[in-house]
Amino acid sequence: MRTFCTFIFLMSILTCAAQKNTLDSYVPTGFEAMAKLERLPVMYPPGTKKNRCITYDATGGNGFGLFLSMFKKYVDEKGEIVFFDAYGPGCLYREQMNIWINNGVGAKNKSIRIKYYFDDETTPRIDVPVFEYFNGEHSPVAEPFAFRQKSQFGVIYYPFAFEKRLRITLSDTLLTRMVKDNLEASCNWFQFDYLTYPAGTKVKSWNPAMSEYEATVRKQWDNTGQNPKSTAGDRVAEKNISLRPGEQAVLFDQKGDGSITAIQLSLDPFTAETFYNTSIRIQWDDMSLPAVDMPVSYFFGGGGVKDNHWDDTFASLLHGYDSKTRTGYSYWPMPFWKRATVSIVNNSNENISNLTGKISWKPSSVIKYPQKETGYFMMKLTRDTSTGGLTRKDFTRPYAGAFFEKGHGHVLAVNMWSGNFYEDGDEFTYVDGSSTPQIHGDGTEDDFNQGWAGARYQKAIWGALNNGVKGAYRIHLNEPYIYYDQIDMRFEYTNSVYQGESPRKRQGTDNSIIETEFVVWYYQTPFGPAMQQTDHIDVGNAQSEQAHAYRVEGQTGDNTLTQGYDSYESSDSYHIVTDNGRSFNQYCEFDINLSKDNRGVRLRERINRTGNGIQTASIYVDGKKLPIPWYITTYSDQPNIKNRSFDGWFDSEYEIPSDFTKGKKKVRVRVEHVQSIKNELNSYYYWVFCYQ
Repeated sequence: MRTFCTFIFLMSILTCAAQKNTLDSYVPTGFEAMAKLERLPVMYPPGTKKNRCITYDATGGNGFGLFLSMFKKYVDEKGEIVFFDAYGPGCLYREQMNIWINNGVGAKNKSIRIKYYFDDETTPRIDVPVFEYFNGEHSPVAEPFAFRQKSQFGVIYYPFAFEKRLRITLSDTLLTRMVKDNLEASCNWFQFDYLTYPAGTKVKSWNPAMSEYEATVRKQWDNTGQNPKSTAGDRVAEKNISLRPGEQAVLFDQKGDGSITAIQLSLDPFTAETFYNTSIRIQWDDMSLPAVDMPVSYFFGGGGVKDNHWDDTFASLLHGYDSKTRTGYSYWPMPFWKRATVSIVNNSNENISNLTGKISWKPSSVIKYPQKETGYFMMKLTRDTSTGGLTRKDFTRPYAGAFFEKGHGHVLAVNMWSGNFYEDGDEFTYVDGSSTPQIHGDGTEDDFNQGWAGARYQKAIWGALNNGVKGAYRIHLNEPYIYYDQIDMRFEYTNSVYQGESPRKRQGTDNSIIETEFVVWYYQTPFGPAMQQTDHIDVGNAQSEQAHAYRVEGQTGDNTLTQGYDSYESSDSYHIVTDNGRSFNQYCEFDINLSKDNRGVRLRERINRTGNGIQTASIYVDGKKLPIPWYITTYSDQPNIKNRSFDGWFDSEYEIPSDFTKGKKKVRVRVEHVQSIKNELNSYYYWVFCYQ
């Protein structure tokens, strides 16, 4: 009876998956999504997007910590500092904040309160001192979902779903005075990561009573090293082998459809030679190349030979190893539909006297994944080096390549190892061909949930074996990098010091070599991209405007600009583009061509953001106003920092749900000005993408 009930429960986890691309489909959020780890391979509904709200220096400098210019987004009618403002449906999963050191506002006054306003409510549902909040002193936000490192940084993984909108503010008399007197303060950083879902997705805004899955997730996080998923219905294939140098063996070969639920290996001898030179290969169905092909040291999170952590112990929620017991584990769910094989290759110079492989798997009669909506489990190791990266001599590229892939999938974990990499380098992750990074960091150690180089922490889904750039790991459990066409993850090279108007300094020698290694865990479908470009409009080009019946009302400008996109600190002008466009204070409208069988539309727009701060527009499709406004930029309403402004091009995106586009080959779109510093919007180019 117990097995049957568990089967029904596990089936209920996935029954909505085959229908999840309709607007009224069921998409679990919050603790429910965190608890149901079996769902990790299932693709998200088209239009779901990972977002990051952050202190952000778009000029390419390292001025992220400035409170008024970077941290503050705007001041609301109550005089509170709004630093997070997002329209739903969505869910905030990760909060990382560094404000308690040196000149940070949290170091100046511990009475500062943090407030959460849901769905345009005037009374916050959370109103507590920010110092105590990140310290886990206010229920329900507590360990293991809250962590604060002394006076430096804090991390919270307590999820907050929001149906319509979520605003988060800071409030204190000190902050009021700073705004009034224009008193700038440094050492104020934050990164808040959240998902937004297509309009119409059913999401209930958080309240303290909605935590029925919290106990499950707490148990999972408090017991790293154990399989966090249900083992009911598992079948186990166990094999003992010995391998001489150069030999290989198959540990698991299963035909049919099912899913691997755990891979556990025991290695004897467990030495540096065998740990770093014994490889695991995993192959799915008809794929010509292995989805995983790398040393077990990387597979279990221990890095390479240069990192020298073979005799260590590492335990995260989904993978880890223990040199004392000579074992390693991977609990990532891994679906297959025709065949799954797991092989071991001894590339070391030692005899492996005994390797025990224990593979747990479920047949499709226990959990059946919808093949067209599910990705294969995959891993990729990317090594990169650069000479002269700190000094610009013979400098060809301002960043380390971390991960590049084409197709449709989502990235769920990143492990970084490096040498001579300066932790202030920012993350630049470009998604689906946009020239603006969808995810822009403010320091690599912060991207891995740490600060000031970080240290040796081991938490369920983040931490490091060394520090924030050496052996750092982060599992993006429920806020993955979702890509529909391609993804390009980069981490910039930098060794600069932001000093107001002074030049940025470089350090190092001409032949300094920067080395990086990134291991990425991800799921990807075999069907190629899930979106295609169906149209584009070149604003300012008479022929293109005429073809799309482009019309502008309240035009305030018509000009040609030459500018760059988000700059890297070691490359002041990046991706220079010359384009002409129009600005207006009322609206513009135009026709766009679609594929009739589209599942929603992504509209991308190139704008000039210089000095215009936060820009908001209302969107109409065929005369119908969409429920969610277009936040064209969300970084700050501060037009400049002394003589440095938020310069350059910015590619902004808006998701049009399929309710407004389904079955249509053409629609008319209106972009109507709502708010901006200059009291005008501008547009230079539009790209139209249809989800397939």
